[in-house]
Amino acid sequence: MDDKTIERLSADIEDLKRAVRRNDPMLREVSSPPGWVTFSALAGLNISLFALPAHLLASRYGGFDAIPTPAKLALFAALALFVVGGGTLKIVLMSRRAVQVAGSDGFAKVLDSFFGGPMAHVTMPLTLGMVAGIAYAFYAGRPWLALPVSSFLFGVMANVIAGKGGLRPYYVIGYWGILLGLASLLFVERAPFLWLFVIYGGMFFAFSIAQAAEISAAKAAAGREAGD
Repeated sequence: MDDKTIERLSADIEDLKRAVRRNDPMLREVSSPPGWVTFSALAGLNISLFALPAHLLASRYGGFDAIPTPAKLALFAALALFVVGGGTLKIVLMSRRAVQVAGSDGFAKVLDSFFGGPMAHVTMPLTLGMVAGIAYAFYAGRPWLALPVSSFLFGVMANVIAGKGGLRPYYVIGYWGILLGLASLLFVERAPFLWLFVIYGGMFFAFSIAQAAEISAAKAAAGREAGD
């Protein structure tokens, strides 16, 4: 083995190390577990079942407070299904995948890779900014401003996941949240429930489609390789 071959192998190893550092395999697996496409579509549907009827009823009765109690309870039930049911399902899917990939402490490793080390200088300020922005919106008596604030910062966070985990569908969430968060900033209070549907309902539907397209492309590529 001559010097040039050794240098080439050394360069290849360094390229591989950079790729591993750039694309976190653990984060990639846990941020896109089996069932994620269906979960995203159901999340979008849940948000739609709350936001669209709330917009129509609030427009008809002159405000959310004027909506008849039975209809209002039905809306809160749809919202609770998304927050409680969707949140629980999300944790179950991600935790199960983390255990499959890295054992019983897999989920802790994911949290550490995302909120620990150098990444903490990105993810912690974003998290604090989101909490502070939402809290200030409520404190100022303009709670619906929390929607564009959370959308924008959630979008930036999704782009971080996309870049660190090599997950291109997360860029759909990222730029959807960033662009629509900015676009809605001046208008969200005029039709807040409609903007809720557009921002978060649309975000989850678009994410589901992007994931399905990514899976389909991967299967097609695998089929071509098998055929070769």
